[in-house]
Amino acid sequence: MTTPPDQPHQGLGDWSSATRTGQPGAPRNSDPSSSGTGRLLVAGMLIALLAGGAGGATGALIEHRMGQQDANSAADANRQVSAIARATLPSVVTIQIADSTGKPAGTGSGFVIRSQGYIVTNNHVARGAGPDGKLTVQFADNSQVDAMLVGADASYDLAVLKVDRADLPALSYGDSDALIVGQQVIAVGAPLGLTGSVTTGIVSALNRPVTTGRSMTDVSYLNAVQTDAAINPGNSGGPLLDMRGQVVGVNSAIASTGGSSEGRQVSGNIGVGFAIPAAQARRTVDELIRTGKSAHPTIGVQVEAQLSPGARVTSAQDGGSAQQAGVQSGDVITAVDGVKVAGPTAFIVALRSKPIGATVTLTITREGQDRSVAVQTTASTN
Repeated sequence: MTTPPDQPHQGLGDWSSATRTGQPGAPRNSDPSSSGTGRLLVAGMLIALLAGGAGGATGALIEHRMGQQDANSAADANRQVSAIARATLPSVVTIQIADSTGKPAGTGSGFVIRSQGYIVTNNHVARGAGPDGKLTVQFADNSQVDAMLVGADASYDLAVLKVDRADLPALSYGDSDALIVGQQVIAVGAPLGLTGSVTTGIVSALNRPVTTGRSMTDVSYLNAVQTDAAINPGNSGGPLLDMRGQVVGVNSAIASTGGSSEGRQVSGNIGVGFAIPAAQARRTVDELIRTGKSAHPTIGVQVEAQLSPGARVTSAQDGGSAQQAGVQSGDVITAVDGVKVAGPTAFIVALRSKPIGATVTLTITREGQDRSVAVQTTASTN
């Protein structure tokens, strides 16, 4: 803050006196122009000092008002988060997992997506009970009901449960394609079994290639929304909400600096969490509800596991859409729809994020020459 001088005229008097005096022995006012300049400079200094004082006062006022605006904005944001929490918590559930002996095997989160009793969660949550285990859904009012697995997709780490309840409050999907980095988001779930927990943060990054899974049979390829909203073990399957209270992601994984034990994470939130985009979740969940299974897009190629950057094609399926478009073994795929491919995982993630039947543009390098080919995705069932 700029503070105005206590006595703006004091230094001015000293300066103007020296100007009038001039050099020792010089006749008084012998140079009218010099004397006039002195008066102009005096006036100029006075204006400058007074302007400085006024500017300081104005700056203080502006800072004060901005401080009030910041405080009001923060209060408004807090009220908005509180309102969203009140509205959405009844739709968010805790999932109790028990093995075939009835022994507790963990907890996860989920949310009601259709009022007829359909609940979205992660594949790794739903499969945690094993083939003969038990899944119990706990609602915000602490009531509990057994859940049945409708279907699951390991590739997208999504599952749908069904409970024998009607008229449940359901959440709605938001537009994950419209998310921007820096946008505020809210994570709701049961971290460490603590039901009804709400955390806030921002979208840290978009289209982040992430792979998860404890074995080769349940590897998930996520074109993830990265967030710094606190996500911990137990948050899996819960919703990531925008500031309208709509689902823009399904919380799935966290980055961890700790070790692991029997495939389980042993450290918690470090500010790097990942969610399945709502656009992907919606397609997969709708298909699971409709048929009990889901399909993911393919173009009929296999790629080398190690090459980076890019994904080197090791084979193109006879009659597959990639081969029909002219893709050959040895081609290096460097971009999908103009987005650079950092490696084979990034290529798989980018492809899996596309709808079945979509036309994608691949940028490939062959014998040092770049070219673009249009390839249509086809369905490959789990």
